[in-house]
Amino acid sequence: MSIESNLADEKGEGDTFFGKLLKPGNDLLGYILIITSFVIWAEGNNLRSLNIIAVIIVIFWLFVNLLTKTRLFIKKEKDPSNPSRKRKLKILSLMLVIIVALLILSTATVLNFAEDFGADPTSHDSPNFNDERFENSEPTDLSSEEVSSWDLLADYMVSDDCRSPNEELPSEKFKIINLDEGEISVTWFGHSTILMRSNNITIITDPVFGDAGAGPLSLGPSPFPYENSYSLDDLPEIDYVFISHDHYDHLDMNTVKELKDSEFLVPLGIKNHLLEWGIDDANIQELDWYDEANLSSELQVAFTPARHFSGRGLGDSHSTLWGSWVFDFHDKSIYFSGDTGYMDEFTTISEMYGPFDIAFLDSGQYNVAWQQVHMLPEEVIQAGIDLNASVILPIHISKYELALHHWFEPMELVSTLGEERNQSVATPMLGSSFIIGDEIPNDTWWRGVSECTQPFLDEYPILEYVLIYSGFVGVMWIVIPRFKKTDNLAEEE
Repeated sequence: MSIESNLADEKGEGDTFFGKLLKPGNDLLGYILIITSFVIWAEGNNLRSLNIIAVIIVIFWLFVNLLTKTRLFIKKEKDPSNPSRKRKLKILSLMLVIIVALLILSTATVLNFAEDFGADPTSHDSPNFNDERFENSEPTDLSSEEVSSWDLLADYMVSDDCRSPNEELPSEKFKIINLDEGEISVTWFGHSTILMRSNNITIITDPVFGDAGAGPLSLGPSPFPYENSYSLDDLPEIDYVFISHDHYDHLDMNTVKELKDSEFLVPLGIKNHLLEWGIDDANIQELDWYDEANLSSELQVAFTPARHFSGRGLGDSHSTLWGSWVFDFHDKSIYFSGDTGYMDEFTTISEMYGPFDIAFLDSGQYNVAWQQVHMLPEEVIQAGIDLNASVILPIHISKYELALHHWFEPMELVSTLGEERNQSVATPMLGSSFIIGDEIPNDTWWRGVSECTQPFLDEYPILEYVLIYSGFVGVMWIVIPRFKKTDNLAEEE
């Protein structure tokens, strides 16, 4: 042993934490390098989901090792102090079974007792109802062969701070504007909630207010923050409520209960939900596709097809009807699409009820994977042309993060494509009101609201190479001593 080694031993330097950490054969340094490199690399590539998965694995690993200290599955163990891999797998399996059982039990309990899910499905005497489910007017898939489920899952695992705004969206405080006889004002409150008002009648579509998430038990995506919040207390008395379908971002139980004195017009099957929530039977009209209702001398409506689906629980998909609405309101022809994919039926609707002074069209939460139930921007413009609409107003946007596109992309693309194809596009600011037939609001209010940031490793590519190298060093730090140990044992033999 050298004099330097003796001196180091006398000073105790070999026993320090860093001394032990750098000692060959100590795997801790290797694991630190691997884990640190992986965590920083994942964060730097907007893959925080991988880090979350890794944390969950670590938690399970800790619980398994903690349970090995008990007498669980110890009967066939030769050395209880050194638990076998088989015993660890048994413990892990038991944990997973317990978690799955708790999930099933809690889900069953919630489905049976939470009124948010609405009523149980029932049968309907309708040409659109076959084999206990409603059908679209043309073949419709909820997925696409162009995008695999694995590709879609991978896309969702990549975080992107532009899918929702990182600051409050510009909005106006709602004010009732003065109207002349026969004029109709329009106010958009985000997503598919539209208030239309004359001097005598006020109607609203798919009203959703409050801060609850867009899902069962308010567990879905939270609404985007607005500079001005809105509630039913801010609005005039609502005479008629029109629902397009029963998805949570269109049929909100709490809002419905607040509107219990209004008259509801809903697709087939949704009446049962409203009855479950305490709405009086006399205040509900249920319609099938192409049913019409004469509500007053100045308001006639028709319920028309859409290309979508329905459902609020685990086993009630397609159990209620979905659709769009046509309004003949003070001799103004208005179309409200609800949620829909592009369909040939637009032309039929136009022939029967068009041309339209304005069409509110589903323009957001799209993806090629579910293109047949939500329109892409170019399809929105074509729908406006098919409907022979003087003006289209993009809806189903600017409230929830439900898709992979940037939150502002639908307004930008629809307005740009509309200009290219001579289709007028209205883009009013949230909460603002305008009169149908007057000047078209075309505020580009979404521009400059929030800046998107790129993954920080895109800005510092050299750091990514450093992380890969340090991770490789960590692997070698663990592996190489094991090879040397194997060689030494072979030589001794």
